[in-house]
Amino acid sequence: MKCPSCGRELKTGQLYCEHCGQEIQIVPDYDPLDELLIGREEPAEKAPDKPGKAEKAAESREKPPKAPHRQETGKKQGGAFRKKWLLLLGSLAACFVIFVCAYRLTTRENSFSYQLRHGRALMEDEDYEAAIPYLERANELQADMEGADVEPLVYLAQAYAHTGADELAASCMEDAIAVEESVWGDENQLLELYLEYMEILNLTGQTSEIETVIEECPYSDICAQLLPYRVEKPSCDVPEGTYGYYLRMELSAEYGTIYYTLDGTMPTEESTRYERPIELREEGETLLTAVAVNQKGMVSEPLVLVYKLDFQDDAQ
Repeated sequence: MKCPSCGRELKTGQLYCEHCGQEIQIVPDYDPLDELLIGREEPAEKAPDKPGKAEKAAESREKPPKAPHRQETGKKQGGAFRKKWLLLLGSLAACFVIFVCAYRLTTRENSFSYQLRHGRALMEDEDYEAAIPYLERANELQADMEGADVEPLVYLAQAYAHTGADELAASCMEDAIAVEESVWGDENQLLELYLEYMEILNLTGQTSEIETVIEECPYSDICAQLLPYRVEKPSCDVPEGTYGYYLRMELSAEYGTIYYTLDGTMPTEESTRYERPIELREEGETLLTAVAVNQKGMVSEPLVLVYKLDFQDDAQ
């Protein structure tokens, strides 16, 4: 063993170095087996003591006394009763909510605005048949309203016109004009209604009524703006029938330009325009059809005449 300070050899058992005086610390050799043996000799942890009689008595005093069977039964019955009441109240609340929703829905669906809105939407989709019931209902509902709205009547007239109910269409426009005159009296709105009336009469092929409507209109300014809508069914100076000689016929219409055909087809603006008398020189049957078209593009009712030329009958 050597001195850790000066490195001199030391004798066994020396506590100080003879040369430098350094204290020598003697550390025993480490043996892992010793530690293992010491660990085995350590006593096991002490198990917790079991409660004694005094402790058991204290615990029993601290526990609440067990409720009688009748109290438990009462609690169960009370809980069931509360559940029934809650279920009943919930059912009543649900019924009330359903009733309120149904009432509001029914009231809303039977309102003027709802009926008119749906009728207008169907008109925009060109579903005229489906729109009519909504518009009729809207027109009925507004009877109880303060002031009348002509919009349902105008939409109804258009729907009737597109579904072939020509007379109903004209009647709705007459009612709309009457409502506007009696309730609002707005001349600009009246002009719009009269112009719409002209379009309805044209759409339904009742152009012959336009002249009557203009004559009965009490507003001179409106009448002046309706004059271009006048259109008259053409007339012919030779009545239809059978003839044994050539025919020379003249057509006339006070308003508009006349177009005609001799084969029975309906004239259009692409057909022959009448500018001079029509001559028939060949034997056989001829079907003359003529219409007048005014400056608004409105077409009159057609004039249809049948002529037959048979020169043999004339010779006899």
